[in-house]
Amino acid sequence: MLLYCFSGNGPSGIALSYLLAGNWPYYNGAVHPDEMLTTRLASAPPGRSIIQQDLRFLSQGLEGRSNNPVSLLMDTLNHPCADLGLELPSLLEWHHHPECQVDHIVIGKGPPGGSWQAMDGNVLTISLGSWMELPGIEFRAWEAAENAGVISYRDSRASVSSVARYYYDYVHKQSLARFFQSGCVVTSVRPLDTSRSQNTETIDPETGVQYSEPQALWQVEGFDLSDSIPFCYICRKVVLATGSTDVPNRLGIPGELANPTWVLHDLRSLEAAFDRLVDGEEGGREGVPTEPCCDPVLIVGAGLSAADAVIAARFRSLPILHVFRKTAALGTGSTQLPENMYPEYHKVHQMMGDGGASYPCYRALAEHTVLEISSDHKVRVIGPDNTVSVHRVSVVAILIGSRPDLNFLPPGLSLGVKPSEPVDCRSNPIAVDPYTHRVVKAPPGMYALGPLAGDNFVRFLQGGAVAITSHINKELRHYTVL
Repeated sequence: MLLYCFSGNGPSGIALSYLLAGNWPYYNGAVHPDEMLTTRLASAPPGRSIIQQDLRFLSQGLEGRSNNPVSLLMDTLNHPCADLGLELPSLLEWHHHPECQVDHIVIGKGPPGGSWQAMDGNVLTISLGSWMELPGIEFRAWEAAENAGVISYRDSRASVSSVARYYYDYVHKQSLARFFQSGCVVTSVRPLDTSRSQNTETIDPETGVQYSEPQALWQVEGFDLSDSIPFCYICRKVVLATGSTDVPNRLGIPGELANPTWVLHDLRSLEAAFDRLVDGEEGGREGVPTEPCCDPVLIVGAGLSAADAVIAARFRSLPILHVFRKTAALGTGSTQLPENMYPEYHKVHQMMGDGGASYPCYRALAEHTVLEISSDHKVRVIGPDNTVSVHRVSVVAILIGSRPDLNFLPPGLSLGVKPSEPVDCRSNPIAVDPYTHRVVKAPPGMYALGPLAGDNFVRFLQGGAVAITSHINKELRHYTVL
């Protein structure tokens, strides 16, 4: 019988699988710039892994870009003072303990890497390349091996295609492939009858020692995408690690779903539509547009995905109509990103503020909302003064975020921090115990990590994996002697 079953094979699931395979982190004894943290780390008995220590004690007082304390702890140890622009050596070393391996299965729709395998490979990551790595294989060293010895700068970003290949290779190089069941869809995750969830007492026939053994709690069902053969796992615990990009957010307006060939909600489909528009022009064009070559592409949204769409359209010399609800000053939020590292996003933010006066074939409609999309490629938009305008467009890109698909869970579960609202990885993540990542509002035996628990950057994912692994080894993995 499996102890754990994961739904999701992205970097969150990969990181947890690495730890459950018996790979544990240890403090290497180096001095951390945070003197109090160094003192706490040094107080542990020699040879004791972070997994075996009091995570609440170690992570107290830490601050950073995650709301999960163990995520902050692991990030602080992996990337000391990273937010100050420093690149200091990690304070962790990893040891393999085969005897600590926990039987588990990681289920995912595609190859290992999750949603990274489905993204546009030409887009650059927001995080630095070195922040995309998982334990045991440095991303820059892997990248150099892939690129004939060429090493990227420490403050450089990576292409999505490189990151996707890295995660795929990581699973195989770290001997984790035996735990992964890829190309499968989970259709149901449900707790078993509560009468079976109680511990049962067993006696070791050799020693006569009586143990309390936890029984199976969950049933996970689904099917293989290649042959539609169903599967069913009975497991003691289940981990949600599905990420945040399964279901794109929608405007909910007339015509949005009635025109799927040219009203799109993801970048990959959008770029293919852009290419078709370019191919329809004689010879095609690239570079900054100076005159319209077709009806404009309508881009809806003010986030980084919408900015990527603007960049992709301008690269192909396509005219752009950019609609967003907030003022241009709020825009893409690119003002929070260093301009020297993210010049493309700052350029889009500048264009949004300018409104298009200085940029040929780009027009920004700040504080506007799309009302309706007609089958004749006409779009009705309302402005802040309630004036309605109609625009003829070639393609509509609605890029206003996404949310996880948790339809495989039993109906009626309210797992978010705000129970009355759907789970959203940015505004309403799943409520978890901060030191074990057990789901607070679910039946016993469910955990969540990664974006579902509010950690939307890869550099913070190890914290949730450590919290879960620590809890397993302290409370679940070993039976309790009666």
